[in-house]
Amino acid sequence: MSADPTIPADGMEGLAATITEGYQTLRQVTCLEDVYDIMDYLMDEVKDKYSNIRCKVDCAMCCKGLHPPYVTAVEWELILYYLNEFPQIIKDEIMRRARYYAVEYRDALILQQQMIEGKIPPEEIRTTYVTLSQSLKNASCPFLVMDKCGIYPVRPAKCRAMGNSLVQINDQVKVHTCAWEISNFEEYMRERHTRALTMPVWNLFEKVVEIINPKDSMKAVLPIWLITHMGINGLAEEIDPKPKIMI
Repeated sequence: MSADPTIPADGMEGLAATITEGYQTLRQVTCLEDVYDIMDYLMDEVKDKYSNIRCKVDCAMCCKGLHPPYVTAVEWELILYYLNEFPQIIKDEIMRRARYYAVEYRDALILQQQMIEGKIPPEEIRTTYVTLSQSLKNASCPFLVMDKCGIYPVRPAKCRAMGNSLVQINDQVKVHTCAWEISNFEEYMRERHTRALTMPVWNLFEKVVEIINPKDSMKAVLPIWLITHMGINGLAEEIDPKPKIMI
């Protein structure tokens, strides 16, 4: 794959121009909903150009195991508002799932949060990933219902980017997707005798989402946000951007 994601693959000049325009618009946004609108538009354009993309078609791989993403406070605020519009019986079920997740995967949740907060030494990151992959191999997002996202309209930015974007990790640029889809893209690139792909880069969206968050607010996986906003009377209506984690 091209090490420079700004260079369009053959026949993708129009998509590259659309992505560039999206990036320019992204620099001017001030709220999460605008970020999501830009992301959804660009991801739809990518899917339209790459007919080989099978992600999000009757698939929930990115909602299981280690894949469920960490989210920021503003993302959780939108989700919490959405959840509080649900009937009480559904909210009770969501809270039941969160409690089960906390009991079943307590140690993994703690380790995962330590990694998100940068408390794991760099030389231990790879080992930590392996440990978490094993510990969470049977886990699924509390919002996954019959292999469908139960909060799809307000799903986090990272969920929106999965399968339709690139991610830059140090000096490497990779397809931002699950192992199953990576194999699909490897086959696609072999058929075309080129490793060049034209897609938005997830890192830019990540930076913008972080900018519009309250200073020093928490990042955490969705189960943590759920657990920290459950009380005796049900789900909180207002978010605490940096809650105390009690598992």
